[in-house]
Amino acid sequence: MLALALLSILQGAAISGQAAGLTWALVRIWHRRPMSALLLPALAFLVAFTVRQLIEVAKQRMATSYADGAVRQLRPQVQEKVFRLGPAALTQRGTGSAVTMLIDGLDEVKTYIQTVLPKMMDMTFIPLITLVLIWSQSPLSGIILLCMLPLLFFFLAILGLAARDRSNKQYAQFRKLNTRFVDTILGLPTLKMLGISEEYESEIESTSDRFRKRTMSVIRVALTSTFALDFFTTLAIAMMAVFLGNRLIDGTADLFPSLLALILAPDYFLPIRQFGDDYHATLDGKNALTDMQDLLSQPEPKQDDRLDWDGWGEDSQLTVRGLNFTYPTKPQADAVVPAGKAASSSKNPAASKEGEQEASEPIEPALTDLGFTLKGYSKVAVIGRSGAGKSTLVQLLAGFNAPSSGSIELDGRSMGHFNAPSWQRHIAYIPQDPYIFSGSIADNIRFYAQEADDSAIAQAATQAGLDDWLGVLPEGLGTQIGEGHRGISGGQAQRISLARVLLDSTREILLFDEPTAHLDIETEYDLKQTLLPIMEGHLVIFATHRLHWLADADQVIMLDQGRIAAQGAPKDLIGQGGPLDQLIERMGGNQIAGYLD
Repeated sequence: MLALALLSILQGAAISGQAAGLTWALVRIWHRRPMSALLLPALAFLVAFTVRQLIEVAKQRMATSYADGAVRQLRPQVQEKVFRLGPAALTQRGTGSAVTMLIDGLDEVKTYIQTVLPKMMDMTFIPLITLVLIWSQSPLSGIILLCMLPLLFFFLAILGLAARDRSNKQYAQFRKLNTRFVDTILGLPTLKMLGISEEYESEIESTSDRFRKRTMSVIRVALTSTFALDFFTTLAIAMMAVFLGNRLIDGTADLFPSLLALILAPDYFLPIRQFGDDYHATLDGKNALTDMQDLLSQPEPKQDDRLDWDGWGEDSQLTVRGLNFTYPTKPQADAVVPAGKAASSSKNPAASKEGEQEASEPIEPALTDLGFTLKGYSKVAVIGRSGAGKSTLVQLLAGFNAPSSGSIELDGRSMGHFNAPSWQRHIAYIPQDPYIFSGSIADNIRFYAQEADDSAIAQAATQAGLDDWLGVLPEGLGTQIGEGHRGISGGQAQRISLARVLLDSTREILLFDEPTAHLDIETEYDLKQTLLPIMEGHLVIFATHRLHWLADADQVIMLDQGRIAAQGAPKDLIGQGGPLDQLIERMGGNQIAGYLD
């Protein structure tokens, strides 16, 4: 910053020298001096002009270097913050918004820093240096320019505030457009399956049109600001020219100081005009930087490092009493929070469209007064209608969110929440849509266990039921999948996520968040045959709305509007005329009782 300030001061001196050299040459031409008398003024002008341009290049390089360093520091901070906040906070913020912030947003911040910093230094020092020189040569001109400056800044501030307000709205609309577009693309197979893809096409078109209108509103204000700056600059210079011309005609002023003041006047206003133009051009970067600062200041889920726990065993017990959770109500420009459901996957906009509430509105508790006990190696089915809170509960158990209140006891040890390293080291979370990275199948399987060798990966792939598929692939585990490579089905993606889990034998607790929600019944049946052996010797918590899983569950927790409506062994609940029977009847699964016989 100090170096930029010094360069701006030197550039102000060079501008003054350039104007003085040009004035000197013009005055000598006016007095019809010989060409030899013009060499020294011309040389002074060329030297000052060259120094001015070299300083401008040096400032740009320095500002670019500073901006690169700032972005290099900011990028890992933002990325690490996103990982620490977890998937629930990311979903609330909006997938598209987060992607845009991490990719385009950082580039816009770089442009903002490398553009605005030099212009601010120029606006601070160059007008001051040129004004001193003008005042020394023509006090009247100095008074005119000095009086015009507050008026110029006044209009610059008024129009800048208007532009900032419209730009904030435009950026909010941009975030919403990004989120809607990315989520729709990721959920396109589901939308096609449900036959509602055309509805979302019209929604994207409508959001794009609103973004276009807001962009045009910002451009109108920017053009008005540019016109105002140019108008008052031209007015001030014209007033100077009239006054100086009259004084020259009257013989009360000399040519050299009058011409020098007139030549310096545009350079006096130039930094202010450039700052005004660049301010509007870099508002997206300023908004992106503000967005990142808000993200970095967002409270993180508290970690409970006090828990000393060796892992889940056959005699382990987890007891939860009075557990409550409410989603944050902080307004988000583009986030939509599903009522009564945990951060349902943003990859499926069709699933979250119904029952959405704007994040700025009050939100009802997602989970209320939950109490249950889990023991040893068992399979626990968490069931309920859509929006009942199944995903919310599973994500609380994974430590993605912290409960608002309640008590948690693990093997006789008290926990405030599930975001404890000693707990999370022993859990594996399998979502609805496991992410497939661009790379080989082997790389995708070993993603969380980079030290795993080829034989361990092959064994995990076999246990996950991938052998038949791998057998028809020419390159086997070396086959490239993910973005830009071979496409895979939902069932294959789920099996890869299972193989990831199987590589780490220390994960005794498996959390499934409706992993078969988007699979057809035949694929789900095949996957189920793979899952059931894997579930043995683990505590399995399986959120699902597919009733056939009840036949394999040791315990059922039924949720209804965030509360436990029924819990216990399936055979003790089915056929008793209770809430579970009512749910089974509504979902057309009356035959489930036969599976339990």
